[in-house]
Amino acid sequence: MKTPPDRSGITFEVGAQLEARDRHKNWSELYTATIEKIDYDKERVLIHYRQWSRRHDEWFQWNSPYLRPLERVSLRRQGLNPPCSQPMFVSGTKVLACWTDCRFYPAKILRVNKDDSYTVRFYDGVVRTVKPTKVKPFQEVRNTLLPLVLI
Repeated sequence: MKTPPDRSGITFEVGAQLEARDRHKNWSELYTATIEKIDYDKERVLIHYRQWSRRHDEWFQWNSPYLRPLERVSLRRQGLNPPCSQPMFVSGTKVLACWTDCRFYPAKILRVNKDDSYTVRFYDGVVRTVKPTKVKPFQEVRNTLLPLVLI
């Protein structure tokens, strides 16, 4: 018997939850799905879209790019918590945080929140809460002069 691939965030067992892209290739929170059946011989899973009629159920190859783990927003809305990960930064750390203009600016971590977000203070004094994907390490940029070559 064949075994499903090891895909981060997806457990291949009946009743497991994931997100699936429909036959129209739309990603949407409406397409939270559960695995209804597993066909080990044909290496596929039958997906049922939650809150949709069973007539919309679809078979997917288990290595399909149209299957993905539930995103955090979907998990929170369902009252489920993903396994806690270690925060990448701690309070007091100097970082670059994303502002509303999608640019990264220097900030300081004030607090690591329970949902893995960070409360940061930008250098102009503004305090905001940002998602962990919107924070990256601060790297000092050193101005180095290159030797001038005269010909």
